[in-house]
Amino acid sequence: MSGWHVNSAALKDLREFWEHWGFASWSSPPFSGVSRLQHFIKDGVLGRIAEFKAMDYIVLEGGRSAEAREKLWRECRPLPEIMTQRFLFLLEDPWPDRRIRAFTLGFGGYLEFYAYRPGSEANARVRDLTGLVDLGLELLKKGAPALRPEKEGTIDGA
Repeated sequence: MSGWHVNSAALKDLREFWEHWGFASWSSPPFSGVSRLQHFIKDGVLGRIAEFKAMDYIVLEGGRSAEAREKLWRECRPLPEIMTQRFLFLLEDPWPDRRIRAFTLGFGGYLEFYAYRPGSEANARVRDLTGLVDLGLELLKKGAPALRPEKEGTIDGA
């Protein structure tokens, strides 16, 4: 699949877009991108049944190296009060399913890795994230007025 390219730097620079969806810049070398903390509350007839938090990471740069991803997989640890850590890697040739790891039989939370090629079929468990990646790329393609660079040139700096 030659010719595949996602302008990750331009996607990362859509700060207002990402902030609107609750994301902030994130970096853990060699990876960088955006992340957000989500708080989920399950209610029932008798009130609150459960609540949990999840951390989402969209890896926009540094995710192509299988060795670096494997190192992150091995070194990731549970985070206090976080039930799920989801990492979405943008790749030319993504693996078909999620990769999941339980911390302390699930009592310490879960680590999930997903791979996605923008514009392709997405795993149902991360369509909220992949939809935002695709929307951001579409905004870049259209050159939405609020997203135009201050200097002359194209969005990708060419």
